[in-house]
Amino acid sequence: MMAMMMGGMRAALSRAVCVVGGSSGSGAAAVARGFHNSGRPAPVRRQLSRATRRFQQEQQQQRPKQQQTKSEPTPPSKTRGSLGRGGPISWKSLVAMLALGGGAVYYFQSARQQAEQERLKRTTKAAGRPALGGPYELVDTKGNKATNEDFLGKWHLLYFGFTFCPDVCPEELEKMAEIVDAIDKKKGKDSITPIFISVDPDRDTPDKVAAYVKQFHPKMVGLTGTHDQIKHICKQFRVYYSRPNPDGEEDYLVDHSIIQYLMAPDGTFVAYYGQNTTAEQATKSILDHMDTYTPPS
Repeated sequence: MMAMMMGGMRAALSRAVCVVGGSSGSGAAAVARGFHNSGRPAPVRRQLSRATRRFQQEQQQQRPKQQQTKSEPTPPSKTRGSLGRGGPISWKSLVAMLALGGGAVYYFQSARQQAEQERLKRTTKAAGRPALGGPYELVDTKGNKATNEDFLGKWHLLYFGFTFCPDVCPEELEKMAEIVDAIDKKKGKDSITPIFISVDPDRDTPDKVAAYVKQFHPKMVGLTGTHDQIKHICKQFRVYYSRPNPDGEEDYLVDHSIIQYLMAPDGTFVAYYGQNTTAEQATKSILDHMDTYTPPS
């Protein structure tokens, strides 16, 4: 096909050259550019242009398909880590997880508290308690005799000190008052009685002790006594105290143990709390002992 077209084109060029002659170079140039004298395109040019247009149309038809394929949006990922609609974790699942977690925490805390109460019961029954306490006789703030039997039937805290103590005794008695208020708030009024016992009978008369204990709590009981009485009760509770020889002087200090003793309603020793024990810790311990206490049969 192409060979026939090229042969026809060469024949046409030869005829054009013959007609025009060699006198005009411009005519040969015009024929070479593929034009007749009338200025219309040559037939061969028209055939080539049709083939070219057909090729261009085919290219244009294929181009939109390629552009459409490239411009298609990427579908959203189904594993996108968003919370809520479309995500792997919904709000309902999150609420259910939190509810299960809170229930588990509450269960373990309750189980631990119950286990601690059982441990206290076993410790009290199996291990026993130190041999602290016993009968004693002292003097109250009105000058009357006071014995251990006066406090039977109620929980009470004992603290040994002296009214001239500059700092330690006031701090411990303030802590004792805070413990008593917390216990009364939980268990009711008069659930526990605070008791102050002087280890300095020479200066701590009943009147001085009465004025002293009123500064800390209205329920606080003050007790004093003779040297022999104080020595006896300190021995029963294993309280250390050292009274220097004052030689008539009023300004001296008494070294002594810093301990509060918890006594049960039957008069037996239950627990003790040192200076490093906070009021919150002592309160919790006392409440636990009250909840697990079993009166002797």
